[in-house]
Amino acid sequence: MGTKALVVLSVCLLASGLVGVALGDDPGGHKEPKNVAAACLVTSATVSWDAVNDAHLSGYDVYRKAASDSTYTRANSALVTTTAYVVTGLSSGISYNFAVMAMYNDGHSSVLSAPATCTTS
Repeated sequence: MGTKALVVLSVCLLASGLVGVALGDDPGGHKEPKNVAAACLVTSATVSWDAVNDAHLSGYDVYRKAASDSTYTRANSALVTTTAYVVTGLSSGISYNFAVMAMYNDGHSSVLSAPATCTTS
């Protein structure tokens, strides 16, 4: 992809608010959550992580995907302001990957954290 096409794509993504997700980096140097862990039950999982220490932190978005899927979807409907979240509506007997993204009040987001995996029983 040429430079001109990348610029056009970046402008389109910026307009739709997806630049931080698509590029996976932000110019402010905001950090992603670390030490993400997941504990599965039958149809839910508790995802936890270490707090990000940043004055601009607004909260977190938690993402999930079945291990066999290629893309993550956001699991929370509202910004998570603690360092744990219970993901519900999972299918029994499936391996899931969970990742967390820090969201900032200056318009930036972190990259996705390293994933945590667990299997529902």
